[in-house]
Amino acid sequence: MNCAIEGVYRNGAVELAETPPFHEPVSVLVVFLNKQKRIAKLGGMFKGTAVEYDQLEQDLKELQSRSAAHLLDESSADE
Repeated sequence: MNCAIEGVYRNGAVELAETPPFHEPVSVLVVFLNKQKRIAKLGGMFKGTAVEYDQLEQDLKELQSRSAAHLLDESSADE
């Protein structure tokens, strides 16, 4: 059974986004993707624009952290 799981290579190790569905050792193939990806379906003034996925991921993590803090503040104010 083939299975693909997204992950990040950092400090000599691959961090997987989810737990693989295997309980025994299996062979793996690690492919390092290009850092700069292009969105093919954008047009107009955004045509050919490079997306900085590392910055996008960092911004989303910060937004998630701020959202969680805001929800916690609201729930404690309701008590």
